[in-house]
Amino acid sequence: MSLATIGADPAILWRAIVNPETRSLLWRFLLYREPLKPSGSTDFMVYVRRDLASGPWAAPLAGQQTAPDADAYAARTRVIASQLTFGSKGSGPGQFSDPKGVAVGPDGSVYVTDGANHRVEKLDATGKFLLAWGSRGQGEGQFNEPWGIAVDPRGVVYVADTWNHRVQLFDGQGKLLGILGGPGQLFGPRAIAITPTGQILVTDAGNHRVVVYNAEGQQVAQFGGRGGGDGLFAEPVGIAVDRSGYVYVADTWNRRIQKLDPTFKPVAQWPIAGWEGESVVNKPYLAVDSEGNVYATDPEAHRVLEFGAAGNLLAVWGREGSDSACFRLPLGLAVDGAGNVLVVDSQNSRVMKFGPVR
Repeated sequence: MSLATIGADPAILWRAIVNPETRSLLWRFLLYREPLKPSGSTDFMVYVRRDLASGPWAAPLAGQQTAPDADAYAARTRVIASQLTFGSKGSGPGQFSDPKGVAVGPDGSVYVTDGANHRVEKLDATGKFLLAWGSRGQGEGQFNEPWGIAVDPRGVVYVADTWNHRVQLFDGQGKLLGILGGPGQLFGPRAIAITPTGQILVTDAGNHRVVVYNAEGQQVAQFGGRGGGDGLFAEPVGIAVDRSGYVYVADTWNRRIQKLDPTFKPVAQWPIAGWEGESVVNKPYLAVDSEGNVYATDPEAHRVLEFGAAGNLLAVWGREGSDSACFRLPLGLAVDGAGNVLVVDSQNSRVMKFGPVR
């Protein structure tokens, strides 16, 4: 029922007033501007004049950080062509529509969250299609715009079923194994990482925190909260863990990467010359290679950044376009066992594989 429908007929208006449930909805709309019906995804864009963007309502920024050196980014920008590209626009086998995340299994298989097709695709290391599972919906094994994905050493696949507000677990053939979270527990989960001890870390972006589950799927901890101080976040998206258990979080609206020790205590951070927008598509992801180097996508700048474990910038590559050295909105990324970097080139509907970046 819409407000226009209620207001157009006095009889409908009266029935709405005398019905306790509808009356409560109307009062909550008038007092709190709560919608009469759920709107589905909470992603939307709001444009605000720049002079009004600063104020107590603005997203908290880490204003005390040292600003990133834009000249250093320019000096370390390289032209790197992909060794392999697979995928195209569509809904058929091996095709993608608005793909989001990528992960590599222990056998080298590649898993991609095919966002607008509401499914997961599994491919071999050369990009050959193997299988797919999922469809749009709220049932078990269904998805509503999946984003992040991770695979543990056993081959269990974890999928951030973002707008169903949960994480679903599958085996390598797409058989459902379990569900973590749900509405009221997670709000728009975006990325997943597995620690060396088997804990499952989920960036609960809408709640500006990271939620920790044990291997049995029980929530055992959380850290973060909204803010710009050490250990606080504003729209955390990407997350990655190195071999020593150190955790890296893409603290998007604070425009920084935060590093935490294995007990989730913040130990370092560094600013990002990018991540400027707060749009629904500016969702950077992270990956860590075997040497501890940290990779980050910069979606709206159409590039990938590589840092040392201490935050020193090592390389920048990519620009807007569709050739083998370009991206259009790169999002998820992963590093395979040989050090190759896989990047989801979302608006080009493909996955690009780059050799080890040295």
